[in-house]
Amino acid sequence: MLPPSAAPSDCDYCGLPVAGGTAGDGPRYCCLGCRFAAGITAARGDDGEARWMMARLGLALFFTMNVMVFTMVLWSAPEADPAGSAAAARVFYDLARHACLLFSAPVVLLLGGPLLAEAADEVRRGRGGVGLLLMLGVGAALAISVRATWAGEGHVYFEVACTVLVAVTLGRWLEASGKLRTTEALRSLRSLLPDTVRRVDGAGETRVALASVALGDMLRVLPGEHVPTDARIVTGRAAIDERAVTGESEPVEKGQGDGLWSGSLDLDGELLVEVVAPPGAGTLERLIDAVTDAARRGSRRQRLAGTIAAWFLPLVVVVALGSLAFHWHRRGPAAGVLAGLAVVVVACPCALGLATPLVLWAAIGRAARRQILIRDGDALFRLARARTFCFDKTGTLTTGSRVEGVERAAAAARHGLADDAALVSLAAGLATGSTHVHARAVVDEARRRGCVPVALAEVRTFPGRGVEGRRGADAAPVRLGSGTWTGDAPADGPCAVSTLCVAGTVVGRLRFAETVRPEAAATAAALAARGARLVVLSGDRRGRVDEVAAALGMAGEARLLPEEKLARIEALRGDGGVVMIGDGINDAPALAAADVGVALGCGADVSRWSAAVCLLRDDLSDLPWLVDLAARSERTVRWNLLWAFAYNAALVPLAAAGQVHPALAAAAMLASSVLVVAGSLRLADDGGAAVEEAR
Repeated sequence: MLPPSAAPSDCDYCGLPVAGGTAGDGPRYCCLGCRFAAGITAARGDDGEARWMMARLGLALFFTMNVMVFTMVLWSAPEADPAGSAAAARVFYDLARHACLLFSAPVVLLLGGPLLAEAADEVRRGRGGVGLLLMLGVGAALAISVRATWAGEGHVYFEVACTVLVAVTLGRWLEASGKLRTTEALRSLRSLLPDTVRRVDGAGETRVALASVALGDMLRVLPGEHVPTDARIVTGRAAIDERAVTGESEPVEKGQGDGLWSGSLDLDGELLVEVVAPPGAGTLERLIDAVTDAARRGSRRQRLAGTIAAWFLPLVVVVALGSLAFHWHRRGPAAGVLAGLAVVVVACPCALGLATPLVLWAAIGRAARRQILIRDGDALFRLARARTFCFDKTGTLTTGSRVEGVERAAAAARHGLADDAALVSLAAGLATGSTHVHARAVVDEARRRGCVPVALAEVRTFPGRGVEGRRGADAAPVRLGSGTWTGDAPADGPCAVSTLCVAGTVVGRLRFAETVRPEAAATAAALAARGARLVVLSGDRRGRVDEVAAALGMAGEARLLPEEKLARIEALRGDGGVVMIGDGINDAPALAAADVGVALGCGADVSRWSAAVCLLRDDLSDLPWLVDLAARSERTVRWNLLWAFAYNAALVPLAAAGQVHPALAAAAMLASSVLVVAGSLRLADDGGAAVEEAR
């Protein structure tokens, strides 16, 4: 009975009454099962397809486990009808066969459709592939099993068909999920561009859709807004954050006549800009297109598998038909059918199909326990053969800005700054109200020294220049910012410099340097010891790039736009496989285009989902560990493939000669798969542990 306060309403999935609330409160479900099913079937687009595939896979796994349970019972079945009390056991074994058939049917219905469609498509194209080979093997295993079940004698191999279908579907789902994540990341990247802009013309300022903007239009960009498309500043001045496009670690001061990239962020100034690239053709849009094109490229191992299937399948078909005809003619129809079926079952690429996926899953599981996300399994093998490792600098090899040195000028004492601590306190008083990366470094330095920021009045931020305020005692103006604004000489060298002046007199300078990750040096040394070539590819200034690269024993290339990073990766590929390690939006095309892209977990969404590998712990020392794991995985796959080919080369001729019964062929196929599974699981256990201990 419902509580007095509850009113019945219908479940939005099954239509049964639901206690509590009304239908107007939103979707209503009578149980968790209905909520789960509705979430699957109501989903639309790529996300809905991925969720529905996962649901089918989960149900198939449940039924497959039941098939395995009854198969274990059948392994102890007697070979002949026993007498006496054992006759009852025989009935039980027959029931177990039918139970296997019963639980296998949902697996075939849930997972067989996509594989059958793929095989049919290969037939229509006139070129056999892995899908057709798998369907032949699954069909042969099912045919043998159904016949044995209804005949009441012989072995059944329903578990073989179920395992192959589950393994193939899981691999396809992992691939589909990776593509879906990349698509979502690209959608979020496009959100950096506004839907509407402020267009300025003779009639004043109006809000218009970005798509309606044309070359030469004048747009107004306010502080905190992203630049909608490539443009040139007509009036105004501001500090521009270009990390999304160029990887520049510091905001860049820009004024009249300077160019702006689409997707860059106006930090502190109002700008009037002229459009120099139509919407859709800006720098950020080109970056998105580069990621999309790189993500569409096919896997080298997928092409290899298709090439092998192209000659292997016709050979199997010819041998099977030849065996059928020969033994039909010599020994009768039954013998011909058995011989042809034995060839098909023996040649089922179960071991061949499992050789690579099982190693991948074992390695992926081992890496996941170390919080390393491997999104593209084929990248693991490319990583094992890679000889060049390219690193982004900002955010990848470094972790931010810090005050490296404090220099007091001769005039400091005249303004009451007797030591470095007093100078830092005054600078921190100005920096407290700013969000600039250098301002945060000044505040951190004051906290580290135990200095209390000086209270200042009338603190103002000057876009692209610095911060100004007044000291309460003498009302003297105090400025902290660029040398050109404070009247100081431009600084040379790799370090950025902010000048502090009081009443127009320079009283000190603060030098900033980026903080190199503590594990970066050890990581570089470990990779170099493995014979790797190390290169820094950065959009930052030459001095900073050279300083970081020299400290880590790497070659350095500076001021590279995303397109230029792509060109450098292509040039370096001639020396072998190229691995790109980065974290920013500007690294996304290079991560996707490299043989292996490795992103840090702290990075932007598009970099994480464009890369094949993500180091979730933000620890570069995981990279050498992963390289070792990849090398061991490569060796394991080679052994698995060697065994799979040797198995087929040895047994296909015997099956064609009529020396292998289909049941024995199925058993050999299962034994081959078990051997491959065992070798792969060693990678996940002993092998993986050995790799981790060797770190």
